[in-house]
Amino acid sequence: MQATAMTKSIIRRDRLSRIIDLEGITSSKENAEVLRKLRDNHHHWEDNTLYIDENDDDYDVDDQENVFIIREGDDLAWLGYFIGRNETLDELYIYSLPGNRCINCFLRGVNRNRSLRSFLLNTPRRRDVGLQNLYSFFRENNNLSEIFLHYSNIGRDCARDFALALSQRQVKSLKRIGMAHNNLGDESFADIVQALWAQPQFEELVCSTNNIGRGGCVRLGAMMRERISNLRDLNLPGNVIDDECLKILVPGLCNNKQLEELDISSDKITAAGLRALSPLLQSDSCSLRRLIVRDMTFGDEEAAALVDALKGNTSLERLHLPYAVDEECAITTSYWPAFSKLLCDTSSINNTYLSNHTLTHISDMEGIPHDVIALLEMNASVNSTFNQSREDVVPSVARCKILMSHPDLDMEPLFVHKLKFLPLVMNWFRGSILLRSANVREWKESVPEMQNRELSAVYKFVRGMPQLAIEGFWTNVSNESQGEKQRMRVEKRKLKQMIQNADERIQRSDGNEQCALKRLRREFEVRAFDR
Repeated sequence: MQATAMTKSIIRRDRLSRIIDLEGITSSKENAEVLRKLRDNHHHWEDNTLYIDENDDDYDVDDQENVFIIREGDDLAWLGYFIGRNETLDELYIYSLPGNRCINCFLRGVNRNRSLRSFLLNTPRRRDVGLQNLYSFFRENNNLSEIFLHYSNIGRDCARDFALALSQRQVKSLKRIGMAHNNLGDESFADIVQALWAQPQFEELVCSTNNIGRGGCVRLGAMMRERISNLRDLNLPGNVIDDECLKILVPGLCNNKQLEELDISSDKITAAGLRALSPLLQSDSCSLRRLIVRDMTFGDEEAAALVDALKGNTSLERLHLPYAVDEECAITTSYWPAFSKLLCDTSSINNTYLSNHTLTHISDMEGIPHDVIALLEMNASVNSTFNQSREDVVPSVARCKILMSHPDLDMEPLFVHKLKFLPLVMNWFRGSILLRSANVREWKESVPEMQNRELSAVYKFVRGMPQLAIEGFWTNVSNESQGEKQRMRVEKRKLKQMIQNADERIQRSDGNEQCALKRLRREFEVRAFDR
């Protein structure tokens, strides 16, 4: 009966859509114009985007052409109908809806749309948004790539049906889902995760402040271990994730080699949880570029654990630490040297080379010392100046740090290879001169000073292996002499051959020509004798 009534309502609206007075079902001319564009499949929307809100304070006058401000007198059922019928709209962002019974009619209209690529539903003032009215939209819209649900208060049954709709999608177009303040819980989150892992193209999952704890992490960790996905961003801030949850997630995170961003901000994580990230951060296949660990109590012990976990990491570029709002959430000055050592360990040339050369930003933490900031800027400046691949940037940054931290380079460890390494050392110094074009403020050496360091390195080789240097010199002289002798022998053989050819021609020639050939033969003999 309900389906029949809905069908009749749609048929009635189809008949009336072309003749209805749009200003009579809206509260303003601007809203009426929005309905007209939706009805006529207008192709000149700004970014093909429509915003729906109850508050017009956040929008400029110029933005009104693609904004529908809900006021008294707006018929939301007709708005939903025209959105459902529209074929040109790409993005729909619903930031607020009134708390009346027309919302279900509105959503049932939106449910028929098949053109939207991005959909956001934000309903902070409604306890039950009626998400069940959108299941066909989630299941059958083959263009849909992004879904954002905020403050929707998704219950257990609603989450199960939502997950079922996602799992039944025939076209694998969905790439991003963002869910915030929906009070999901572990079981609902687990259902949604299982549905998403059937989407091989899925790239980004944001699930913040949804009461996700150990149960949800167990399911998520199992999915990541069992199936390698294309997941690039995983953001789980504001949940009840603790140290044990991280230990459960890490094996699965290690298995997802495309992961570039991880947000695990939680006030329940301690130093033990950060230390549990070591297998992920120290993995050779780690591709993580951004790590966010806000909201936790962050002190010296947590800093030490994080530094230990980052040793050997070659991918992380941005680290977001908790805001330092009080003394309980701040690193004391006694531990910042550990971060400095992580970025540039000056204890030996080898340790300097093995330091972290990819981390460019430590955000949100107050009181970062100047030397740490300088090292972060060095990592960033060499990268941006040369625009190289990661494999090329790391040696370049390492070379800068070695030259800055070790004014007198010890060549003796290279003597075991005798003079074979001398050309490589000279090329290394000459290549270092090119790095002076990078905006590394802490590197003060000029080009002449760099050239002097190259000469100093060559002198150390000669001084460390004088006999090899002398032998090398005379060997080079001998080789040149032998080469000259060989060239002379070849030339002499050619002259002898020319004399032989001349004798044969003399025997075959007449008197006048014989005289000329004999003179030529004598010249060949003189040249051959001189050799």
